[in-house]
Amino acid sequence: MHQRNPALIQRQFEAHAPEGYLASGNSDLSSPAIGKLRNPDLTYLPEDAMATTENRIPAEVALIAVEIVSPSNPENDWEGKVRDYPRMGIPAYLIVDPGRKTVTLLSEPENDRYRLREDAAFGESVHIPEPFGFVLDTTGLLAY
Repeated sequence: MHQRNPALIQRQFEAHAPEGYLASGNSDLSSPAIGKLRNPDLTYLPEDAMATTENRIPAEVALIAVEIVSPSNPENDWEGKVRDYPRMGIPAYLIVDPGRKTVTLLSEPENDRYRLREDAAFGESVHIPEPFGFVLDTTGLLAY
């Protein structure tokens, strides 16, 4: 299931990804400004940022961070990353929580937090903002 849910989400993002950006799973995104390194389950990065031998990519070039909440450590996705991703300059954060059967989109970072939040239950849709600009269908997602 931890492979199926991100695959279903990535398939939908692929159809709307902007030119010059590639999907990346488990890339280290770094933010020297806050001294953090985070590794989302899925992100979209500029092709040229990925044409490197460096292990770390600047977080501010990521278009979105997508996390599938781990049943063993949900606080990491719901607390730590909710705090860190806006501070790292990531414009949107999609949290897929199979335990709660919910999808939450946080967007428009401002003053170290996300201003907007959209929640949906599995089976409902979530509006993914530009530069993707589509409605994410959560129908096929599996719960724990």
